[in-house]
Amino acid sequence: MNEIETLDFEIRALMQAGVRPIDPDDDSLFNDLALRTFRYQWQHNVVYQRYCERRMLSPERVKHWSEIPAVPTTAFKHLPLTTFPPEEAQAIYRTSGTTQGSEQRGTHYIRDRSLYEASLRPNLAYHLFPDAKRLPIYVLFWHPNELPQSSLAHMISDAVEQHGTAESRYVFSAAGLDSASLAESLDAAVAKNTPVCLMGVMYTFVYFLDWCAEHGKRWQLPKGSRLMDTGGSKGKVREIARNDLYALYSEVLGIPSTMCVNEYGMTELGSQFYDCSLHSAYLREWQPRHKVIVPWVRTQIVDPTTFAPLPAGQTGLLRHLDLANLYSVLALQTEDLGVVVADGFEVLGRASGAELRGCSLAVEDVLAARRNGNG
Repeated sequence: MNEIETLDFEIRALMQAGVRPIDPDDDSLFNDLALRTFRYQWQHNVVYQRYCERRMLSPERVKHWSEIPAVPTTAFKHLPLTTFPPEEAQAIYRTSGTTQGSEQRGTHYIRDRSLYEASLRPNLAYHLFPDAKRLPIYVLFWHPNELPQSSLAHMISDAVEQHGTAESRYVFSAAGLDSASLAESLDAAVAKNTPVCLMGVMYTFVYFLDWCAEHGKRWQLPKGSRLMDTGGSKGKVREIARNDLYALYSEVLGIPSTMCVNEYGMTELGSQFYDCSLHSAYLREWQPRHKVIVPWVRTQIVDPTTFAPLPAGQTGLLRHLDLANLYSVLALQTEDLGVVVADGFEVLGRASGAELRGCSLAVEDVLAARRNGNG
């Protein structure tokens, strides 16, 4: 194997070893893989190389993963950030549309979808299906045939394939959410005492909960039923606090909050983050809800202006270093606010105004590096 094939193999081996608590005193394997990934990306992406040089950083100068220059996620809206020709991508994932048009959507070119899935599968299984049960999965989101450039649609579709039964199906389409059909399925699940799994985005769940309120529907779904939601309301439905939403899941569906998992991810990342709640309940080891960091990812909280790492307990911007991004950009600077908690972090919302000044300047640097690279 050549150098990149060896690196790819070793990253997959780390993923196949499964999800486990990160030992803060033994960071050598991740550090080695991250530094080699940084070197590879610096060598094969001239824009990223020039972006690093503007910060006077190179593989020779960077000695620890925490020093690797991070690219703002918004830079994915302006240019392809890859180590390979974009036309060779096996998949192309785009962020949701904006009023600025499709050209302003962030785009992540996936060279090898199997690497994306190598990260996805053990992580989702650990946090949503630790009991290894196959369940009927009802999806309150688009089928990937209808939304082929959605990483979330692919993620959920893969979960249905890996963990669903033949009764699994989609209850959302271009026609909207089929609440009546979903209600009938939940009636049948209660009658047969069959646990189910519901997966979707927050706003489709709120639609369904409101429909249930209007039609006087509620259930006590069988023990072992679970739910995964993601995202926010996106202005599509009323705003609702997370704790209030959990209360409604329990009141209307009979799914306790410990069996409700919120997923945090983004188009620009190959890996996702899940709440610890369900896995902790499965082990009967209660701990405060937070997003868990997997062994092939590291997350920092950084100052919004200087991008300097902040100590535990302080609020700042989330920065992720994800080995699943082997063929794009390892280190990503988000616009999400967070705080370190236990072996993970909490997401506190989106930054705004002055908090994003540093990100804006970093995007300008990326665009300047592209102009210099073309020159």
